[in-house]
Formats: sequence, C-alpha cells, structure tokens
Amino acid sequence: MKLIDKDLLQKIYKEIANNDKTTERLLAEKYYCSERTIRRYIKILKENKYITMEGTGRKRKWIILK
Repeated sequence: MKLIDKDLLQKIYKEIANNDKTTERLLAEKYYCSERTIRRYIKILKENKYITMEGTGRKRKWIILK
C-alpha cells in the first residue's frame, strides 16, 4: 500500500481550486511526479467529495464542492 503525501494532496487541491481547467499532465510536470500519481490523488479528492469534474474533452472543468 502506498503512503499518501498530504502536502502534495493539498497542493493539487489548491491548484485545481485556482485553475479549474488544469490537467493531470500539467500537475505532474509542475510537481515532478507521474500522471498516474496525480490521478490517484485526484481519485482520493473525488471519493471524499472535495472535487468533481464537469464536461468531457476540451470542455471539461473541475468543480470544487468543499
């Protein structure tokens, strides 16, 4: 089981809150980790109902719930 880096989780949440059109790729480049890691942390945020995604493709954007 992987350990969760709470600092990275908060950074991802704040980045999504500041820019609702950010992507996993941009976050991975900014925080020097893999896209898969970013997806795992986004999944944690979704499961705890902090964020959700609206739309698909180029029209997708993040919605902050909490």
